[in-house]
Amino acid sequence: MRTVTSKDGTRIAYDKIGEGPAVILVNGALAYRAYWGHGPLAAQLADHFTVYTYDRRGRGESGDAVALFMTLTGASAEDVDGARQSPVWPIFEAVAPTLAYDHSAILGEDASVPTGRAASVAVPTLVMDGGASYPFMHVTAVALAKAMPHGQHRTLEGQTHEVAPEVLAPVLVEFFNSNAALR
Repeated sequence: MRTVTSKDGTRIAYDKIGEGPAVILVNGALAYRAYWGHGPLAAQLADHFTVYTYDRRGRGESGDAVALFMTLTGASAEDVDGARQSPVWPIFEAVAPTLAYDHSAILGEDASVPTGRAASVAVPTLVMDGGASYPFMHVTAVALAKAMPHGQHRTLEGQTHEVAPEVLAPVLVEFFNSNAALR
C-alpha cells in the first residue's frame, strides 16, 4: 500500500500494478480496495497499463445512510431489507458516512443526471452499464454518453451492476487502445 496526501490534507491509500499508460479504477459507493475492490480487474489490465486503485476518502460507521442511498438509487424496500440480512451489511455501514456526498456530487440536489457537467468532459469517455442491471442505470449511462462531446456508450449484456472482471477487462483494453493517439 502507498499513500498520497490530497490538497486538503487527507491521506489517500492506493495500490499500483502494471506498466504502461495510467488507468485509475474508481470503486463504487459501497466498495473499497479491501472489499469489492478492483484487484482481479487491475491484474487483467496490468499487462497493458499502469493501474491505480485507491480507497475513496472518509469510510467510517453508520447505518441508515446505506438504506437511504440504496433507495435514492432505485432499490426497493425489499431490496434494502434483503441487503440488511446480508453478511456484507456491516461493510456497507462502514462506508456509509460518504454516501450522502456520493449522491449529491453525482446526481446533485435534485437527483437528476448531471448532463450539464458531463458536457464539459472533453476526453474520450466510455460509459457502460450491465444489461441485467437496474433500468435507471441504462438510462443514466446513455444520457451521460450522449452529453459528452467524445462520449461512447456500451451495454454489457448479461452483466449486472457488478460486472465480471473477465468481461470488463477486454472492453477497457479495446477502448483505451483505440484512443491511444489522444493521450
